[in-house]
Amino acid sequence: MTLKAQQGTSLSSGKLTLYAFDEKEHPVGCVELYNYDPINRRAAVGIVVSNECRHKGFGSKMVQSLTEFCKANTSLHQVYADIAATNAPSIHIFEKAGYQRCAVLHDWVIRSDKFIDTLRYQLILQSSSL
Repeated sequence: MTLKAQQGTSLSSGKLTLYAFDEKEHPVGCVELYNYDPINRRAAVGIVVSNECRHKGFGSKMVQSLTEFCKANTSLHQVYADIAATNAPSIHIFEKAGYQRCAVLHDWVIRSDKFIDTLRYQLILQSSSL
């Protein structure tokens, strides 16, 4: 699987979308760095896997590839993801990639006319020294 950024885009604009392709170059989804905070060197992570590619390991590969990309191509200290507490597949993907749950945001989002909790997961990419 490969990740490709749209030509001319960079994290310095505040958000970077990387498109994911399988080994036959078919699109499988995208992963995005957003809420970029250059002072504190962190960004949020979001992923989308196309319906026909779900439950085939692509989400895990996307998050792992993004982690490798961040370590090699950015000065980010950490990345984080906010995941609805009811989204077990995403929780599994991020935990498998080494993200650790660090917070619960109670009644954070509405799903089906009901407030639900969001779980914040984070991954430290680099040592804490500057």
